[in-house]
Amino acid sequence: MLRAVRKNWFSYDFDVFDRTGTRVATADLANWRENAKLDVGGTRFLARHQAWAKEFVLEREGGMTVAVAEKPSAWRETFSLEHGGIRYELRKESPWKTSFVLSRDGVGVVGSIRQKSFFGRETIVELPEELPVEVQVFALWLATLMRRRSDSAAAGASS
Repeated sequence: MLRAVRKNWFSYDFDVFDRTGTRVATADLANWRENAKLDVGGTRFLARHQAWAKEFVLEREGGMTVAVAEKPSAWRETFSLEHGGIRYELRKESPWKTSFVLSRDGVGVVGSIRQKSFFGRETIVELPEELPVEVQVFALWLATLMRRRSDSAAAGASS
C-alpha cells in the first residue's frame, strides 16, 4: 500500500509514501500538458501523453519504456495499461465516486486508487506488489489525469 499526498490545494503534484511513512516518490505534473516528471527512489522518469496517439508512456530517464497505457475511448474514464507483458485495466469505479479500480486480464479486480476523504488531499494506492513502485505511481498519475479532466470539465460547466 502507498499513500499519496497532494503538495497543496491548488496543485495536482504529489508525494508518495510507503507503509512506514518514508517518501518513496514525487510527481510534478505539468500545468498545461499531460506530462509529469516522476522521481522514484532517486531514479527519474517521464510520464507523458503522446498527443498524436491515444498512448500514455512511462519512460525511465534515457528513453527506456517501462509501461504503456492507452485510453480507448474519450467518453469512458478507462485506461488499458501494459507492463511486463501483462494487461491491466484502470477504470473509474463509478460515475459518482472518485475511486478507481485496477483489473487484470483473467483475474478481475486486483487493486484500487481512492481518495481517503472527499475533501482531503490524500489518496490511498492499493495495487499488486507485482507492479514496481514506478508503475504504481504511473497508474496514480493516470487516475490523477482523469480526476483533473473531470475537475476542468466541471469548472467549465459552472462558468
